[in-house]
Amino acid sequence: MTASKKKRNITFASNIKVGVIVTSRSTYYAKYWLTLGGNPPVDDYEDCDILVTDGSLKESDSKPFPNNKVNIRLWDYQVGFKGTGLHACAVSGAASSIGYSDGPGVALPNDIPEKWCGAYGAILALSEIWRRVAGNHGTKISYDVSAADIMHSFSLQNAGDKEEIYRRWRRNGRICVEHGGIFPMGFYPCKDGFVALLGRSRRDWKNIRKALGNPDWAQAENFDDPFKLASNSEQADRLLSKTLSQFKRDELLKRGLECEAVIAPVYSQQEANDREIFRENFLLSEAPQMPFVTEEPNKTVNKNLSDKIVSGEKKNSPLNGLRCIELSWVWSGPMAAQILGDLGAEIIKVESLNRFDLYRTRGLETMRGKMDEKQRLESSIYFHSLNRNKLGLSLDLKDPKQLAVLKTLTKSSDILIENFTVGTMDRLGLDKDALSNLNPSLVQLSMSGPGRGSSVEKLRSYGLVLSALSGAELSITSKDIFLGSPTFSISDPNAAVFASMAALTGAIRAKTSGLGSSIDLSQIEATATLNGTPSLPKTRVEAILKTQDDFYMAVSLPEKLCADDDALEAMFCNSTKETIIDKCKELDVLPCSKEDLIKNSDFLSIHVQGGERYKDCITLKELDKMKKTAYLINTSRGPIVNEDDLIIALSTNEIAGAGLDVFEKEPLPENNKLRFLPNALLTPHLGYVTAENYNIYYTQMIESLEACVNGKPIRVIE
Repeated sequence: MTASKKKRNITFASNIKVGVIVTSRSTYYAKYWLTLGGNPPVDDYEDCDILVTDGSLKESDSKPFPNNKVNIRLWDYQVGFKGTGLHACAVSGAASSIGYSDGPGVALPNDIPEKWCGAYGAILALSEIWRRVAGNHGTKISYDVSAADIMHSFSLQNAGDKEEIYRRWRRNGRICVEHGGIFPMGFYPCKDGFVALLGRSRRDWKNIRKALGNPDWAQAENFDDPFKLASNSEQADRLLSKTLSQFKRDELLKRGLECEAVIAPVYSQQEANDREIFRENFLLSEAPQMPFVTEEPNKTVNKNLSDKIVSGEKKNSPLNGLRCIELSWVWSGPMAAQILGDLGAEIIKVESLNRFDLYRTRGLETMRGKMDEKQRLESSIYFHSLNRNKLGLSLDLKDPKQLAVLKTLTKSSDILIENFTVGTMDRLGLDKDALSNLNPSLVQLSMSGPGRGSSVEKLRSYGLVLSALSGAELSITSKDIFLGSPTFSISDPNAAVFASMAALTGAIRAKTSGLGSSIDLSQIEATATLNGTPSLPKTRVEAILKTQDDFYMAVSLPEKLCADDDALEAMFCNSTKETIIDKCKELDVLPCSKEDLIKNSDFLSIHVQGGERYKDCITLKELDKMKKTAYLINTSRGPIVNEDDLIIALSTNEIAGAGLDVFEKEPLPENNKLRFLPNALLTPHLGYVTAENYNIYYTQMIESLEACVNGKPIRVIE
């Protein structure tokens, strides 16, 4: 079957309109992901079917506020609370799992919580589109998506506490200690940087030793078994670091590939691109594109294969009638299918009893021989959390008869998800052409670690090595010291989120056109988006600090109130919550946020410096919160106030009026709408030119000249 040119997005034709009101970081990324995926939201959000908004944006705060059938509310922090991704990391346990055990923890950088929140918003929007194109029109519904909830769910899959059964991880900077069945695990120094190592089995540890030339110390009996080492790994970590210091990163990568060892250098994004870790056309102008490559058959079919309506609890779910076959294991693939299953899709998980899902024993590694094996295979909370809302089917795909069962299921399915090593599906006779011949409308989603076509496509993949190669780990630092996140995997859940977005987009396309897709997603590229995706300009200074009374606090302040992290630390390190409040009372002042200032002011006058720091400081979000009787005055610089948003606020009488002496473009263009608004008082950047001011200017100038002539200058600069 001939395929069209490969693409980095999936587009579809639909009369279902999605709008996004961008007033927060999460909503910004929701719009970004939808646009990058090939289906940008409509500009006129008042005339849309599905609306994505900032959760804190209330109907009373925004007029006109669309009365949509579907409202998806995104919260940068928690539902009902304002905050940032820093706070989401803090309350979820994510920050406490990264860094040194005696430190405050480290929050994920680059808006990662908000990026995930925006991605879930995009997934919900796509699921509601699918509901409608499938003919299952729902009633009015609202969703709330919390960045803190997302981070919490990921934290439980990473380094839990009581959620662990027989194993605990403990952070110690770049290396995970007290592994409880996994060794090694972390980022180790080598000759020219750092390298990620991860062993989940005796085979992994054997291959790592082989890649390192089987050093003498590793032949000792007490270093032979990784499960024993994991309980007391300090000596092994030191010896391993000494051995690794003899090698460069690229050499270790080569040795790892040759020996099927889980070894990967910690690269920057540019280094990964230069070494073709990323595939063609992923980095364009240093901005990552979607982390998948799609191929589409040139023929269109008119088969409607998904008219199945699942009865019971899923009847009113958005993905009711969508069938997905899951050929995946461990975390990323099962989670991608889990997201679809939670939204109502029928998920058929196909598993081999000859090689069961490794997550069936996650958290129970040390119970081998101590617990009945059948009981152990059914006891992992990790496995059950990732495989809820699924049907199970055991098949040996090497057996022709059992393979035929899978092929029959494929003919009546919408999506097939697999996360095998590149080439596995081909060897099973399930390559993209074979699957398309079985079902031309099928969405085939492959989500191997590197993706087909990467220079490391044969890499034995675990999350830690994938994120190391992507460039994302290098951005996780404390005081500019590289830490990485060995106890908080960012690769697996992130790949799952992008996979579910891709699968849904492909399913919508198939439903509207009958045309299937072959989607080849790279988990490395998916993780690279966390670091490389353009983030919003920094407007706040944030840090996790320790107070005098030994509490860790996640503190976030606007940049204009605090210069940097050091200033923030100095502000809080010798204080407690109580002393800060008492000091405010002593000065007869109350802490006032920007939001409170905007809400309570009758006249809001702007007097800050220009430049990128304060660009768009006042947008529609702030204007909508002002009193309807309030006036805005700007004599500073035009770009501080978003001019388009101000025109909307003045036109709809959201504020009483504005006095403006500065504009985005000066002189103000003749056709600018501000010129025609009766509640806008405008001066051409000379509002200061009055008889009174000039009388002062000239008088002071003459006095200064006379003083200088008389040898008695008023001010002397030394």
